[in-house]
Amino acid sequence: MADRAGWRDTLESELRAVGRELAVPPASDLTATVRQRLETGATRHRRLAVLGAGSLRPWRLGWRAALVAVVAILAVLIATPQGRAAIIGVFRFAGVEFRQGTGPVRSPGHGGSLPGQRRMSLAGARHRVSFPILVPAALGRPSEVSVSDGGRVVSLIYRRTRYGQVRMDEYAGHLYLPVFEKFLHFAHVTVVKVNGAPGLWIRGPQELVYITRAGVPVAASARLTTGNTLIWGTSQVALRLEGDLSQAAAVAIADSAR
Repeated sequence: MADRAGWRDTLESELRAVGRELAVPPASDLTATVRQRLETGATRHRRLAVLGAGSLRPWRLGWRAALVAVVAILAVLIATPQGRAAIIGVFRFAGVEFRQGTGPVRSPGHGGSLPGQRRMSLAGARHRVSFPILVPAALGRPSEVSVSDGGRVVSLIYRRTRYGQVRMDEYAGHLYLPVFEKFLHFAHVTVVKVNGAPGLWIRGPQELVYITRAGVPVAASARLTTGNTLIWGTSQVALRLEGDLSQAAAVAIADSAR
């Protein structure tokens, strides 16, 4: 009972800290506000929100506030045994669905390839996708670029770095449409900051499975990731960085992605 009370106190403390950091604009004239929303409503529907996004515009303040609160709660939950036990077994962040437990049996001989995976130049890949492809200056130009599932995912492969082989997957990450599914233990997840926005650092290899647009897992894509993984997002794209990297090195690489 004492542990449960301590967990509640920790959660309350975290949420109060988040509240102090949120900048709430002063109340404005209601007539002017309604008029402005009517004038901008025709274009607003074309904008997409990314879970884990940074550099958000003022009209997204409500979304950012909700995101910060969610990340604060998640930070408390995964930081304590009581909190991890409270998570039913699944949560989503930046287009990745996290499940606690063991993943599906990997199919031998498939190598974890994604549907419709095609190698091409970086310039060619940029013409095939609807989101900007970020390249980390800390790693330079990739050794290999592939586009999968009709332009839904771009993978940058760095075969020879000081850390060994490094992989960075990029995709349009959304709240309700997972692109990847990870099977892991929540104790291995840590909330970090990437360019001032929230990200997730996952220690150790995990089972990774690709999820189609219809929400169906692709068994042939199942594989065990290499080393550790960092997941984060910008206002237009979500990313996952994978390799034998330390947390500091991974965040430095992510911070350099432009």
